Amino acid sequence: MLSKTARLLLFASVILLPVCIWIRLNRHIHPQTVIDRLHRQYGDISFVSIDYHSNKNKFLGIDREVFTGRFHALTGDGKKRYQFTADAYTGEIMEATEL
Repeated sequence: MLSKTARLLLFASVILLPVCIWIRLNRHIHPQTVIDRLHRQYGDISFVSIDYHSNKNKFLGIDREVFTGRFHALTGDGKKRYQFTADAYTGEIMEATEL
């Protein structure tokens, strides 16, 4: 018969560890993470507007939960306006289209 400690360790590794990993992978990130990624990717951003509530959106044929918003970036030609879509779970900028 297994000792009490061995049973507890077995329970933790079989049940709790996969549950903790699943919860971590399936939670939304904070929208500020998306804003930080926009600043790193586009550099001189003068304005960012993001919807803090995620929406269901069909992207490349797959239903995804996304954050949407707009930003203004300064370029050599002047200020350009963009609309963006970001994944709500990873924060990845999936699409940025110029307006």
